[in-house]
Amino acid sequence: MSDYKMIPCEHYDYLELACLRGYQLKIELIDGTQCQGQAITTQTRADKTEWLIIQEQQTRQSVRLDQIAAITPLDPNAEFARVLIATKQP
Repeated sequence: MSDYKMIPCEHYDYLELACLRGYQLKIELIDGTQCQGQAITTQTRADKTEWLIIQEQQTRQSVRLDQIAAITPLDPNAEFARVLIATKQP
């Protein structure tokens, strides 16, 4: 995978809020794929990459933050709507 590029702090705040509230998220990745799951936590790894941990039914999945194009909370009373996180890298 390419070198990690940090996402803007204001976008990180939405991910943290989603984790605090346990929102179900639709996650659009920059490669065009999508996934869905409950936001659990964020994680910084030893190599300084940052990840969103989601729960999809019985499986936890890690999604690298700079690979997320957008998140949309699926909860009806969510405190935010769709948020653009990153754009496709050249």
